[in-house]
Amino acid sequence: MTIFFEISQIFLTTFMIALVMPIFWIVLFLVYLQYRRQASTEKKLFGRNINPVGKQMLMSVGLGLIGGFAASAVLVFLGLSLDQIGLYFIWPVALLLLLINPRYLCFSYAGGIVAAMNLIALHILVPLFPGLSDFIVIEYLLRIHIPALLVLIGLLHLVEAFLIYIGGHRGSSPIYLKKNDGEVVGAFSLNRFWPLPLVALLVTIVIEPEIVGVSMPEWWPILQPALETGEGKGLQFMIVPVAAGLGYGDMVLSSTPRERTAFSARWLALYSLILLIIAMGAEFFPPLTLPGVLFAPLGHELLILYGKNKENSRPPRYRQVSSGVNVMMVIPNTPAHQAGLYQDDTILKVNGEEVADNRELLEKIEASYFMVLIDGMRDEKPFSAVLKKQIREEESAKGSFQSRLNTYRSYYSILHRSATLGLIPVPAADSPVYLEVRKPEPLGKLKNWREKARKLRVSLLKPQQ
Repeated sequence: MTIFFEISQIFLTTFMIALVMPIFWIVLFLVYLQYRRQASTEKKLFGRNINPVGKQMLMSVGLGLIGGFAASAVLVFLGLSLDQIGLYFIWPVALLLLLINPRYLCFSYAGGIVAAMNLIALHILVPLFPGLSDFIVIEYLLRIHIPALLVLIGLLHLVEAFLIYIGGHRGSSPIYLKKNDGEVVGAFSLNRFWPLPLVALLVTIVIEPEIVGVSMPEWWPILQPALETGEGKGLQFMIVPVAAGLGYGDMVLSSTPRERTAFSARWLALYSLILLIIAMGAEFFPPLTLPGVLFAPLGHELLILYGKNKENSRPPRYRQVSSGVNVMMVIPNTPAHQAGLYQDDTILKVNGEEVADNRELLEKIEASYFMVLIDGMRDEKPFSAVLKKQIREEESAKGSFQSRLNTYRSYYSILHRSATLGLIPVPAADSPVYLEVRKPEPLGKLKNWREKARKLRVSLLKPQQ
């Protein structure tokens, strides 16, 4: 028990230090930039921030602390060191993959490539060219313990699955999306990011009399490092603070955000558990190493393709219907929320008059003075609600809603006023306001940088007048 308390004290102290390290604050800043970009899109489309950046950050940091603590405890328990898992190689490979496609910025892809590099160097390059082992890059590459690397990938994805299940649906952002056939439908953009403070291990070879610290049990570490100590020497482990970040991005078309994140979390957890089983098995049965290296990236890719195919194979959930207007989202603490309206309600009448689309819905709401009677269907049952409008002085100063509809920004006026009321309706099938998903061009960012550099060079060479 004494060893447990000593290790716990060191672990907790190091975990608290991770919270104040510059790298953790850099990750926090990157997360903030992502949420601010999402808020900017919401502001442009609906005239207001639907998901406040501060609230998003608080949720992400809170869940990130829980996930980071759990992951750190497992890393220390297994005895995984930074050299074993090859972080020095994973991050550069991940950044290169980012240039090809942002969704490849994932440990499963980068880790799979690094593990493959280790196998190629160990079984092909070094046997053919023994001198290569003297290069420091090859030396550190050979130090990577593939089972440990696979455990890291599986562990981080298991933590990600937990975070997606708990909070992946929170902060979902409604958007209007144009499909390939030209129809505009409602969708939700899911973008969640979690900064993770982590506790990791560093291992060095020292002379046995110089080994200090807490004496660990003989069975630890569970995953032995690939370092050869030699006679009279031993391994010295040090606990160090580090940081990482996890992210989840998805597009919801045919289900609710909660249904989609629950589906993604379950399958990601299954992938993680299978990878962890293969990784632990490879520690004691080396032939499992190659299947683990292949499964890490390929299994993750198949998981993504399966999820996308399942989501896109079903009809869109939020599209224009033959009668009435479906409600995509009700913003909390707004008149629509206070009136008792809910997501997936179908509004059929306003003050007894039928409505056919979101433009007609808002026109009839605005034609009312203060109290608006709304009739519709909810779970195949009729319902009624009373919407109390809140007309602000600054809105009245801009003129009537009908006059603003006559401008070239009429559809934006509909969306902005709807969001003010707290009501996000499904779009009209021919809505002029929408987002369009485009496939990223491989190495597109690199080409853009080259083009900018070329234009700058031409500008510098141009004779001054």
